[in-house]
Amino acid sequence: MDKDNWLEIVSVKKIINFSRKLVYYNFDEETSDMDDVTFLQKIDKIGSDTEPDMDLLLPYDECKSIFKPMLITEKNRMYIKDEEYDDFLLQLNQRMVSNIVHGLVKKGVLHTAFDNEKNDFIFWVKKEYELDDEESSETD
Repeated sequence: MDKDNWLEIVSVKKIINFSRKLVYYNFDEETSDMDDVTFLQKIDKIGSDTEPDMDLLLPYDECKSIFKPMLITEKNRMYIKDEEYDDFLLQLNQRMVSNIVHGLVKKGVLHTAFDNEKNDFIFWVKKEYELDDEESSETD
């Protein structure tokens, strides 16, 4: 196998956890002005206080199930193509957004419906009076 454009994976757990942190932290608007070195230093300093939130938005097992099919094993070594890894990061970002939206729907902040024409789910924010009605009916 030609090793150009391939990454050798030493630890699946480490690359997945690093990727989760990368996507989670990159979602923050303040990272847009950071250079790569500063950004990577910030990722290294992500503390355990963010882990519960990250585990909720990017569960390790979900990330692993996305990552594992992309791996190629040759002579007891694991590899992934550069572009496959980029795709993995994009998929993690999509999962995180999906999990955020799902959480908002569960909390009752968003309405959801399936649009047959678009063949996709649509979401819209509930009006303030709808939220007030739900709160008052829960306390009755």
